[in-house]
Amino acid sequence: MSLKRTALLLPFAALLAACEPQPGPYYSSDSYSTQPDYIQYGTIVQVRPVTMQRTSNGDQIVGAVTGGLVGAIIGNQFGAGSGKDLMTGAGALTGAVIGSNIATQQRTYQSAAWTVRLDNGGSMTVIQASSRFRVGDRVMVVQRGNETYLQ
Repeated sequence: MSLKRTALLLPFAALLAACEPQPGPYYSSDSYSTQPDYIQYGTIVQVRPVTMQRTSNGDQIVGAVTGGLVGAIIGNQFGAGSGKDLMTGAGALTGAVIGSNIATQQRTYQSAAWTVRLDNGGSMTVIQASSRFRVGDRVMVVQRGNETYLQ
């Protein structure tokens, strides 16, 4: 297989790999029943806005693949013979890096950090986007696996 074909097929292979389910904090209904909840009660004493960054690699992979394809198309317009193949590969590599960086920068969102004074005397801060709670509210802090949330 020629270098040109390899350079053009590589981004498509990466695109197919990006379609695989990504690991994350997902639980099936079966795993909920086998993992006991740890529940504490307390009172919200503070809330402050926070800017969060998404941790999923899916956007970054899609950005890299898209950037690589665009870079390969642009790079293929330059050079002749083996030089054209080198420019296609260089364009794909450069585009993949740029596309990945752009996707990473656009993954922030606003949330809230709720500080809860627990009934046992301790305190805990839970980051959860919700407008239903207020300072002074009694809440239940639920810990299930690696998730913690207020109810």
